[in-house]
Amino acid sequence: MRYSLFRSLLFLLLLTLIYSCSTKFEERETKVRNQYTLILSTGEGGYWSPDASGTYDEGVLMTIMAVANEGYCFDRFEGSDADDEYCLNKNCILSNSCRAIITMDSDRDVWAFF
Repeated sequence: MRYSLFRSLLFLLLLTLIYSCSTKFEERETKVRNQYTLILSTGEGGYWSPDASGTYDEGVLMTIMAVANEGYCFDRFEGSDADDEYCLNKNCILSNSCRAIITMDSDRDVWAFF
C-alpha cells in the first residue's frame, strides 16, 4: 500500500513538473522582416558607388554616392521619394559626386542624372 501511494505521488509530481515547464517555454515565433528592392539607375555620364541594387531588410540605411564621369557634373536625384531626401550635401549640384542615404522602408527606384 505504501509503495502504491509513493508511486501515485511521484506520478503526480512528475505530471505537475512537466505541465508547468511546457507552459513556460512555449515556442517563440520567428519574426520575419519585410524585404524591399532597391533599383539604382543612372543617366548618361556617371555611375553609383557602390552599385547597391538588390533586396534589403526593412529599416536598412544605404549610403551610396552618385559619381560623374570625366567631363560630366552631377545634376539631381529622382526616384520613388522626394528628391530632397536623398542628397546629404545640398551643395553637390554641378559637382563630380553626391552622397545619398536611402532608408529601406519601401521598394525604391532611384535615378542619378549627370
